[in-house]
This record gives sequence, C-alpha cells and structure tokens, in this order.
Amino acid sequence: MSGQDLVLTLREQRALLIDTVQAMKVIGRQLAQATKEYKIALRKEILRLRVEDGVAWTACYDLALGEESVAELRFKRDIRQSDYDVCIEKINSLKLEIRLLEGEIKQEWGA
Repeated sequence: MSGQDLVLTLREQRALLIDTVQAMKVIGRQLAQATKEYKIALRKEILRLRVEDGVAWTACYDLALGEESVAELRFKRDIRQSDYDVCIEKINSLKLEIRLLEGEIKQEWGA
C-alpha cells in the first residue's frame, strides 16, 4: 500500500469509528429500555405470583423467570446486551486498526 492509500484507509477507519460510537449511543439506549421493560415485567410477575397465587416469596423469582412474557423480555434484553458488547469490540478493533495504520504511515513517510 502506498502512503496515500494508507492515509485514505486511515480516514475511512476514523469515520467508521465515529459512526460506530454514534451507533453505540443508540444501542445503549435500546439496551436500557429493554432492561427497564424486563425488570418491570419481572417485578409484576413476582408480585402477581405472591399475591394472587399465594406462592412463597422464595419460589416467586424462579417461577417468574419461566413466565413466557418475562422470558421473552429477558431474551430481548440479552440480545440488546449482545449488540452492545459487539459494538464495544468493534470500537476496540477500529482503534487498533487506526494505531496500526498510523504506524505504517510513519514508516512509509519516515516521520
């Protein structure tokens, strides 16, 4: 790769890093919303089991986790968490790529 190609690639990687950080903001908010919905549904189901069905408090949590609607919300929350974790890894990968490109540019141009 020529020095010019390296600089162009570096610019592309920097732009991609900025876009990924912007996407992380959106993904983080989606994760927060999914967590909120899951925890509210879990709390409601635990309370319903205790009050309406008379289930012992010690069993309510485990039973509530198995409730289909609660499990679905937990699944959605876990997917959002996975998306967020992938975004963090992408950012780290881009930062490494940028550092490598900067090193190659310094070698190429003797700076």
